[in-house]
Amino acid sequence: MTVLAAFLLVIGTILILMGAMLMLVGTVLIVLGALLIIIGIALVAVAAFLLIRRALRREG
Repeated sequence: MTVLAAFLLVIGTILILMGAMLMLVGTVLIVLGALLIIIGIALVAVAAFLLIRRALRREG
């Protein structure tokens, strides 16, 4: 579970950075960049959810 969360964090961060680069490059790529940023944020959110759930289960 932790490996999956770490993998999702890395992939999400890479997608966010790629989306930001695309948005800097040109006008047509702004939509694609925004899409990559949204997907990246979603992956990071899922990873955070998995880590928080695991931490709460360990305490309880």
